[in-house]
Amino acid sequence: MIAKTTTGNDFEGALTYGAGQRQGRGKEPGEAPLLVVANLIPGTPKEMAQDMRAVAAQSKKIQKPVWHTVLSWKAGEVVSRAQKVAAAQRYCELIGAPIDRHQVVVYEHRDKKHAHVHIYLNRVPIDGGPALRTDNNFYRQPAITRQISQELGMDPIPERRRSLRALDPTKEAAREQVSRALQQVLEQADKGGEEWLALQLQKELIGVRYTHDKGGVLRGVSFELNGVAVRGQEVGYKGAQLREALTAPGLQVALGPEVARAPGADQPAVLPKPSRPEPKKHPHRKGPAR
Repeated sequence: MIAKTTTGNDFEGALTYGAGQRQGRGKEPGEAPLLVVANLIPGTPKEMAQDMRAVAAQSKKIQKPVWHTVLSWKAGEVVSRAQKVAAAQRYCELIGAPIDRHQVVVYEHRDKKHAHVHIYLNRVPIDGGPALRTDNNFYRQPAITRQISQELGMDPIPERRRSLRALDPTKEAAREQVSRALQQVLEQADKGGEEWLALQLQKELIGVRYTHDKGGVLRGVSFELNGVAVRGQEVGYKGAQLREALTAPGLQVALGPEVARAPGADQPAVLPKPSRPEPKKHPHRKGPAR
């Protein structure tokens, strides 16, 4: 499995393409079924895009709220509908946009020889928290797709654009071991801070080195295993990502129940939309009489 991601600002255009309804590039009926809808009412691309724009408008900083990822399997690999749904959900969780916080729409495309799904995320979460980051995807996504392939028993696709240095077997083995250990530790619900993480990884014989700015804010991290150095970005965590991971809830979103409730062949998996907290009401203060 491999992942390819782009970002943009046109929800309707993106979803129209996902639904196979783009003018001049339309697909035959049944070639682009809707697989998953989270925190949205299923509808036309225009209807769902309108709701996603409303949530994205809560953030004035994010100029490109549309996150579009294509998950692809190798040609000839048989992938069930439940596996596609599970892979899409797990990808959202591991990339930092769990389905209980973000609007997600997933379409399957059947116009190629290889299985692939299109995942559309709203980078702005429904709870008003920080938006999904876009930096460092080059290093993060290969590690994430490898993990999903392992968890779901799928065949990994050889990665592209890797340097000869990156293909060193000793380096690769260290990177894999650090990535697995780091993921397991960060999935714990009762996470601590930097010292806690260092102690947890020390049990796996992994050393940690943090880099902070003058204000004491974590800016970088590196690891060492058996004398092999591994940069944080090589396992998907720069300083900013690690800061967020240490303060966020455990990554184990309820994947099992959603997969267990896999829909019929023609129905998307509609995930429940959590209730949004009502805005706080501030008492009206009367000024002095004039």
